[in-house]
Amino acid sequence: MSKGRLGIAIDVGTTTVALHLVDMQTGAKLATENSVNAQAPYGADVTSRIRFCAENGHEKLTSLIRAQLSSMILDVCAAARADSGKIENITIAANTVMQHLVAGFSPVAMGIAPFTPHSLFGKDLSVWEDLPISKNALVYYTPAISAYVGGDITAGLLAADFEDISEPAVFLDIGTNGEIVLKHEKTYYCCAAAAGPAFEGAEIAMGMAAQKGAIDHVTWDDGIKFSVIGADAPSGICGSGLLDTLAVLLDTGDVDKTGRLRCRDKYRLTTDEHDVYITAGDIRTLQLAKAAIAAGIQVLQHYAGISDADIETLALAGGFGSYMNTGSAARIGLFPKCLLPKAKAFGNTAGEGAAMTLYREDARSKLENIRANCEYIELSSMGFFNDKFIEEMYF
Repeated sequence: MSKGRLGIAIDVGTTTVALHLVDMQTGAKLATENSVNAQAPYGADVTSRIRFCAENGHEKLTSLIRAQLSSMILDVCAAARADSGKIENITIAANTVMQHLVAGFSPVAMGIAPFTPHSLFGKDLSVWEDLPISKNALVYYTPAISAYVGGDITAGLLAADFEDISEPAVFLDIGTNGEIVLKHEKTYYCCAAAAGPAFEGAEIAMGMAAQKGAIDHVTWDDGIKFSVIGADAPSGICGSGLLDTLAVLLDTGDVDKTGRLRCRDKYRLTTDEHDVYITAGDIRTLQLAKAAIAAGIQVLQHYAGISDADIETLALAGGFGSYMNTGSAARIGLFPKCLLPKAKAFGNTAGEGAAMTLYREDARSKLENIRANCEYIELSSMGFFNDKFIEEMYF
């Protein structure tokens, strides 16, 4: 049983939620729980969640995520034999839409130009009713940059020590959304690329989250070879497996440089009763996602006035960034091949950054400094981005 000061650090992702019980003296994570976001049935990405709120109000989605967080807090406290009523500090790192929904604000204005958030956070708010912690507790939301570059990114940059990096560096968070940051000198150039949720297995014929039964890695050795998470037989394929499959099919010539799947509508990874396959439509979806990310990186380099060769660090954030094969990512052109030796996976940087605010005195000031030095670049109406996007559609 912990007797020290306790805090809760939460990464509210569009797809998954990660929650940590943190010892605020040592920074130790006493218990952790991960769960699928309870809002998931109402849309795979933030755009569909905003659409739901526009048609039905935001209250239902707010109620769902708040109830889920309450349950997760009780679970981690039970695991650590801690009294949840003594928790007085919570930090939430999330994309701007998720932050709005947890805080009880409508995200609808972020769905139409000029994409205006109700708040960019970076401050404490009172706890909401029925949260099973101290009634005197405060909830700190990490600062967001824009409607589509949120507090999960500033928290991630904090966790990846970008404030202490002096050479050009790229931070890439490919989840349900695709956020990119390029730090050059003291400026953080950032954008949100509309990559969609394909790399998390959504909107894919046999796609699934990285959970039991998912094909997570694929190779070629006189035929397709693959590994399955926690099971003997596969029931689908997750993002890292999709990435590997596309890289293999490009190497074997089953997919050409235009993204066409040769001579068939689907490619079967299995031939027995456990039929798992990737379709021509899946490949097109992945192609669109990779083109958006790759073009976004080029836009930031253009604004910063640097080339691929100038970049010294490629920081890969999030679950997908941690588990994907970086060689496969470079093979399909997700990022330039010359950055492959400079790529490093940092894991759940949003959750780690949230935890750091609970035990490091300088964390909040660093987060505010990151926000103050961010230059957000809107891609949706940019001709340069559109040109690069079309170029990057080729493998």
